[in-house]
Amino acid sequence: MFLVFQASLIKVSDSINCYIMVLGYLDIILIVLFFQLIVLVPFLLFQKTGKGLPNRLLGIFLLAKALCITNFLSFRLYDHTFTHFPHAFYFGSSFTILWGPMLYLYIRSLTQKDLQFRYRDILHVMPFLVHFLILSFTYHIHNADAKREILRNGGLFSSGVWYYFYTFLHVYILGYTIAALVRIRNYHKAIKNSYSSVRSIHLSWMYFILVGFLLKWSCDVCFHIAGNSGTFASGALLTSRASLFLFITIMIYKGLKHPCLLLGDTYDSQLRKQSLSAVSKETYLQKLLGFMEREKPYLDPDLTLEQLAKRVSIPSRSLTTVLNEYLNRNFYDFINSYRVKESTGILLEKSPRYKTVLEVLYEVGFNNKSSFNIAFKKHNGMTPTEYRKLQTPQFH
Repeated sequence: MFLVFQASLIKVSDSINCYIMVLGYLDIILIVLFFQLIVLVPFLLFQKTGKGLPNRLLGIFLLAKALCITNFLSFRLYDHTFTHFPHAFYFGSSFTILWGPMLYLYIRSLTQKDLQFRYRDILHVMPFLVHFLILSFTYHIHNADAKREILRNGGLFSSGVWYYFYTFLHVYILGYTIAALVRIRNYHKAIKNSYSSVRSIHLSWMYFILVGFLLKWSCDVCFHIAGNSGTFASGALLTSRASLFLFITIMIYKGLKHPCLLLGDTYDSQLRKQSLSAVSKETYLQKLLGFMEREKPYLDPDLTLEQLAKRVSIPSRSLTTVLNEYLNRNFYDFINSYRVKESTGILLEKSPRYKTVLEVLYEVGFNNKSSFNIAFKKHNGMTPTEYRKLQTPQFH
């Protein structure tokens, strides 16, 4: 009995050593990445929160990536997969089609409050379903021996068919990525109505997801163009997998550092309008303008609409109504107009040492030079530097 057990251990040990010998750096990266995803995906799919839809969409997006990794590894370890488990071939290939739609739907769920799916949204997953059904009837329903025979005869489709399929796939993914970018840009514009400093954690998270995905996608396109062989193709493939590994690792880190990112919180950019009488609007307006002149709350770079409404004792929705309907401005432009006005006085101060433009912009509540220049030029028709030179030529 002991000899049989010892022989079994030797056989298992030899098998493991054999697998280790054929594993390269790329395979090790993918295996580690696969287990990272397997740990993260259940948390996203089965987390019970009030806003769990974004979590589930992100979970499906990452699950699709995990299944694609198993498909890729099955071909990387072709001999072993062919002999021991031919069922693994082609199983994950269909899930590549889900990358674009799931990325778009995830971004959509973060930027659209209380997202409700409609019947036409099923169109987003139709290409995946069609592809999976085709593979099911041509490969997945067969037994192991029949699958091996299909593989001996060159696989399911010719290399030309696969080339055109992946060309279409990359264009398909790009289309959804552009749609996701448009969603984020619209969200970016919308939150300006309520945030004087556009530094939303969720906004940076969405950009991170999109940029990380685009980096990996770009490497995949390079690998496809290179014809899947050669030094360039190998470098593109390794970069693709390494960037994906880094992308998922940073995602996990950011999720742990900011748990709200994995709760699917959204910001309702479309505040419901509240009807106000002309008298109420005028009262609120005078109260707001007086407060702005006296207290200068705009000097706070992180000022939000809710904070200002609380400090001036005006309901936030009423404040939004006054800004939009009475002053024809959003909150972002309203606050920046005061910051720009404040900066013009500082720029013209006659002192032994002028403050630099960078010092001025931070002093009046801006966070970066780009935002300051854009706002200043919008209100004065020139940049701060041009304004200073034009108004005080004797000092230059």
